[in-house]
Amino acid sequence: MRTFFALATLALTLGCSRVSPSEARMLVARYNQVVSEAYRKNDVRLIDEVVGPDAPDGKRLLGLIGVRMDMGLILDARLEALEVTGVEQGKEDLEVRTREQWRYRDVSAATGRQVGEASVDHYEMLYRFSYHKGTWLVEETRFTAPPQVGRKEVPWNIDAKDAHGMMSPPVKEGPKP
Repeated sequence: MRTFFALATLALTLGCSRVSPSEARMLVARYNQVVSEAYRKNDVRLIDEVVGPDAPDGKRLLGLIGVRMDMGLILDARLEALEVTGVEQGKEDLEVRTREQWRYRDVSAATGRQVGEASVDHYEMLYRFSYHKGTWLVEETRFTAPPQVGRKEVPWNIDAKDAHGMMSPPVKEGPKP
């Protein structure tokens, strides 16, 4: 609980001043902590405290959490390593580039048992924040390099990259005979 208040205070004090790499790391870590909790609880409302009100990222998370919830699955996501590789700040926007390592596993909401294989993934990410009413909120996250996804299959019939929010290109059909 003490960590939450420290992060909330930090978010309020960073608005007009320059954001250091360590402060940027704390903002990204807080976002990931809240989003991971939303996945674990299948409660997309939790992201409201870290995602901008009209952010594309909110819509993406709504879909990804909703798919798992509809399938009776919970995503147990754990951030294992986070390195800030760049920070660019404007008056009301902030971009943070990171390298990350995550550990994932899908769990049955009914039994609590793991479903499918676990995964250790490596990402290079860009977090785009904007300043709203005294705090930095995420507007968009995206991969800046193809994600290195450990597991090859997810517990439903889609490509593992799609489950991570990086849609696979559509399959082109050849000419019909």
